[in-house]
Amino acid sequence: MNRKTIVATITLLIAAVTLSAAAFGRSQSCCMAKKSSRHERARTAEAVEQDGEQTATVEVTGNGFEPSSLKLKAGVPAKVTFVRKTDETCAKEVVIKEYKIDRKLPLNEPVTVGFTPRKGEFTFACGMGMLRGNLIVE
Repeated sequence: MNRKTIVATITLLIAAVTLSAAAFGRSQSCCMAKKSSRHERARTAEAVEQDGEQTATVEVTGNGFEPSSLKLKAGVPAKVTFVRKTDETCAKEVVIKEYKIDRKLPLNEPVTVGFTPRKGEFTFACGMGMLRGNLIVE
């Protein structure tokens, strides 16, 4: 190899690494930026109990899950409705592992998940596990 070929190869490698790093940073920014704001917006809402079941709504916004925590009563059937209001985060599905719930969240369409909570604290999250919320069951 001559010197020009080596210099051109190194230049191309540096450009490829730079572009890859920039693209990776953009793909992760939706979630990483929101994690820091999660603590600022931490809010707990209580489910509304009526006719033997409890209901609550969680919106997915540019700030993540709002409210970020839900209080539920153990043993009382729950219906939690998730509404994705933005396309700017990775939260395009909701996962509650302990209850084997994994549902897609179409933009601006309510998705209701039903389960009977047991006492404890559980996490609901986006499919990547980057954006999270808590279920506090007492």
